[in-house]
Amino acid sequence: MDVYIKVEGLTVSYSKNGSPVFKDLDAEFYKGEMVLIMGPNGGGKTTFLKSIVGLVYPVSGSISVLGRDPFRDLEVRKLIGYVPQVNEMNIYAPLTLWDLVSLGRYPHLGIFKRFSGEDESKVSEAIEKVGLTKYVDYKVSELSGGQLRRGLIAKALAQDPLIYLLDEPFESIDYVSEEVILKVLGEERDRGKLIIIAEHHLTETGHLDRIVLFRHGIIKSGKPDEILTEDVLRLAY
Repeated sequence: MDVYIKVEGLTVSYSKNGSPVFKDLDAEFYKGEMVLIMGPNGGGKTTFLKSIVGLVYPVSGSISVLGRDPFRDLEVRKLIGYVPQVNEMNIYAPLTLWDLVSLGRYPHLGIFKRFSGEDESKVSEAIEKVGLTKYVDYKVSELSGGQLRRGLIAKALAQDPLIYLLDEPFESIDYVSEEVILKVLGEERDRGKLIIIAEHHLTETGHLDRIVLFRHGIIKSGKPDEILTEDVLRLAY
């Protein structure tokens, strides 16, 4: 299998003299798999995703994304669709759903930042895939929690990355939105994309290829039926 992300000896801390969020972490993630990074809140899952996308610089160790360093090679970040937690965005910004999803195309625009017909088609297709076509003119603040998360997924789809990093995309959303998101992500996985989802729990695991149990580092990695046992989960929770 093609290795899309390789992490070696990664140590991350938010302060020079503070305790590390995690230490000496090793991991590999592959083309065409959907992985759940599962663990309690405050266990470092978000920090790990931000490290992969190049937003948090490590104390030591290395990360290779598609064979490149995301901290030094900004071009490789165009190939990563990062979906942060909803509480990290300003939902009262004067944006419509179309505006929000259009942001996914900005890494691909030329120097004058002008949309082409292809860019507009990518945005429309992404909105249609998450079932929000009739909401294109709604302000972000007018969307429900589930619709907003679907909008964020559409933004990543419009970017057309090779890797998706999603931080708690299913937190407090309705069942319909969860099903739509899992279906869309499953289709992207089947196209050879790498999907990494960070959640403290996930009810529907049928789409997953692997679960990484995470609490200040990787406790255990394996197929869902290997991880979702009382004895294994007790190690993290």
